Amino acid sequence: MASLAPLTGTLGKRLAKHLLRRTTYSINKSRIEEFSNYTVDQAMTALTTIPTKNLEQPIHYINGDITAPKPWINDDAIYGAKDVNNGSGNSLLRNYVVGWWLDEAKRDTSIQSKMAYFLFTDFTASSDTTNGVLGAYYDYLKLLEFFSLGDWKEFIFQMTKNNIMLFYLNNNQNTNANPNENYAREVLELFTIGKGAQAGAGDYTNYTEDDVVETARVMTGWQMTWNGNRGTHRNGAEFGDIPCGYPTPDRHDFGEKVFSHRFGNYTIPAWNTSGKSTTEKKARMEAELKEFIELVLAQDETAKFICRKMYRYFVSRKITSEIENDIIAPLATTFRANYNLGPTVVQLLKSQHFYDADDSNNTDEIIGGMIKSPLDLALQTLSLTNFPVPDPISKGQNHYKKFYYWQINGAIMDPASQAPFIPPSVAGFPPNYEAPDFDKFWFNSSTIISRYNMADILLNSSKTTVNFYVSNYIKDIVSNPYDPAVLVGELIDLFFPEAVTQERLDYFINDILLDDSSITPAMWADEWTTFANTNNRSAVEEPLKDLFRALLWSQEYQNN
Repeated sequence: MASLAPLTGTLGKRLAKHLLRRTTYSINKSRIEEFSNYTVDQAMTALTTIPTKNLEQPIHYINGDITAPKPWINDDAIYGAKDVNNGSGNSLLRNYVVGWWLDEAKRDTSIQSKMAYFLFTDFTASSDTTNGVLGAYYDYLKLLEFFSLGDWKEFIFQMTKNNIMLFYLNNNQNTNANPNENYAREVLELFTIGKGAQAGAGDYTNYTEDDVVETARVMTGWQMTWNGNRGTHRNGAEFGDIPCGYPTPDRHDFGEKVFSHRFGNYTIPAWNTSGKSTTEKKARMEAELKEFIELVLAQDETAKFICRKMYRYFVSRKITSEIENDIIAPLATTFRANYNLGPTVVQLLKSQHFYDADDSNNTDEIIGGMIKSPLDLALQTLSLTNFPVPDPISKGQNHYKKFYYWQINGAIMDPASQAPFIPPSVAGFPPNYEAPDFDKFWFNSSTIISRYNMADILLNSSKTTVNFYVSNYIKDIVSNPYDPAVLVGELIDLFFPEAVTQERLDYFINDILLDDSSITPAMWADEWTTFANTNNRSAVEEPLKDLFRALLWSQEYQNN
């Protein structure tokens, strides 16, 4: 029986690898060894401890009128006042914001970045939404981070007035004179409760078309702030002090809103605006929006809908009736207690089920059972190999433009169907929602080449602008690199979710590293001795590159 009961004992290496791969982009040998000694309680404490960021925002390199590295979104405690006169423009800024997020996510030792991206898959908005607000997508990402382990109910309210979301789904055009239902529809269909099965004309089990109309009326009158006014309206220090949109009472419908039988015919009464101040009218608009959110969250299906998303994101694409009853339903009960994301995800990640330890076969379902997203593939590889990413301050152009924008995003993730924050639709990326295959969509005939190209890109200094020597990496992490069996065995243990057969191990040793007996184990030991004594890598680097490629191409490494 699937069980949410906590796993007991220490994790050990196998389960530590599993936990780190599923919850962070920061996984390497030392972290695996650290987490191997943890209980699930200790592991959760570590994962929910948010580290200080390397950079609080992208810092532009010397260019145009900038004579020293400067921020161009917010004033910065280290790098001074913002300076927008860098010749880059807002379009390029958005790409640098994504590069900044990727680098910080790679460094993040907590679950925050993974949870922030989970919230992105829930309340999806594209990074190429608008040029109208300088740094607006940065604000959107900061909102995801702020609520990543927090109050999902408040998050819905804050996201509804976020500048990017207002523009992306046209709620800034939703007025009492000209209603626009785009955002209202997606809030119900994709973001909170889900459709459910078609029950009749305009009736989707969980809500009706009439509910979309009434929801849109609740949400009328919210406006975004444009370029020169960014920061004029902020969401409050208790919620991150993030720039946001604002209510305009003259565009809001203060009339009665009556929801369908799916919501118990709930009614938000009309409100008489006569003699009311602008401040009172704005407060009424906020109160109506919060009342609507309470209504949706009062439905049992809402918590279950989000917990299913969480389960597929962290655990498995497969939700059987057993999983629905034994995992989703009790997890949703936890979530409904106060709609706090932190305790909910912690309960899931501490469970015997997450570690596939709730039945007699602990290798049949979960560990190594999901295909890595391009985001996981790229960032976890950079972390696992201690890849020397160009420094964002001293090598800013190489860092933002040449490495993250051109290579990680442009040459790897985008052709692999996950330009990280540019989904094909408001539903997000198909692997996050398209049943029954879900994560299987990441690996197909259209994406396989770009996934496999990653190894060659990382080994090509003309593309990455840095030298990554596999021999140096092996020297740092393998206990006895003179012995091919030890070298390959320790790499496989580090890179793969599960142990491999002897036949598979022999393939990587003999067919790849030793090149079908072109190199004997004794010859390898001699060549490694030469490298260790003289730093002459000529004889060991090419075989190690072949091994590096083969490991990254393997089906085991492509799985999480």
